Amino acid sequence: MNRQQKAELAALLGDGVRWNVSMARHSTFRAGGRAEALADVNGVEELRDLLRWLRRSGVPWRIIGRGSNILVSGRGFAGVIIRLQGELAAVDLRHEPDRAGPGPVVIRAGGGCSMARLLAWCTAHCLGGLEFLAGIPGSVGGGVCMNAGAWGQAMGERLQGVEILDCDGRLQRLAADALRFSYRRMEVAGREPERMIIVSAWFGLQRDRQAEIVARCRDYLARRRQKQPAGVASAGSFFKNPDGDYAGRLIEAAGLKGLARGDAMVSPRHANFIVNTGRATADDIAALVAEVQERVYRNSGVRLEPEVHIF
Repeated sequence: MNRQQKAELAALLGDGVRWNVSMARHSTFRAGGRAEALADVNGVEELRDLLRWLRRSGVPWRIIGRGSNILVSGRGFAGVIIRLQGELAAVDLRHEPDRAGPGPVVIRAGGGCSMARLLAWCTAHCLGGLEFLAGIPGSVGGGVCMNAGAWGQAMGERLQGVEILDCDGRLQRLAADALRFSYRRMEVAGREPERMIIVSAWFGLQRDRQAEIVARCRDYLARRRQKQPAGVASAGSFFKNPDGDYAGRLIEAAGLKGLARGDAMVSPRHANFIVNTGRATADDIAALVAEVQERVYRNSGVRLEPEVHIF
């Protein structure tokens, strides 16, 4: 950005924008280059104004959630990285049928709401159906875009609708039947997923006993702890599972568990986790990822595709 653009952005967001920010502090990888600007927005109108300014100015931008599925490259990001805060990270009740009647309880969660906060709210209000999210990092918006899930369940199955804001600042609510979900992907006909922001999502849940919800969450968390590395920074499962197989199996079959580049390592516990064992840089991680992809391809003929967004 030039000096005038920076002045305009500062006037638009005030204290909501920070400059030359190390994204290592805002990523679960604890690694990443610098963002030219990091913008926190608290409401729909503020976000709409920002998107319109970005389009007029031709300044590149990316939206992130809780930093759990991203890696900003070592060269950094020349533009604005946006995070949703305030009312865009809240949870509230939208519709509760008569207690004697059928039908789901509908709740709304802002796109910037963390999975942990959403699940805690549901537990406190005795609403079941999202327990499979226990232990999954990230935000609601990112989770819906990626159709996040575990244990044979996914967010798209509980979704009633979304409210999206496109890069032109147009706000639209779409029912779930207007969306198409597949493995780690949500699609909206005629729209590029990278150029729209999920402002909020509606979920249909069921009343349940709080003790049973808590028990299911604890069970899912225990299962995660048995399989996944602990005590090291990571972005969760790094590669998508190819059709009919598992990325972790392919990586292990190629003999890559424990492979390291700098402080970036293929986890000895779960081969589909790239972990930061100390002071790994974004370049260390990128080099390791490229080597894993190449060696798995040579060994199996499968080209692994990252779940993590690298930019």
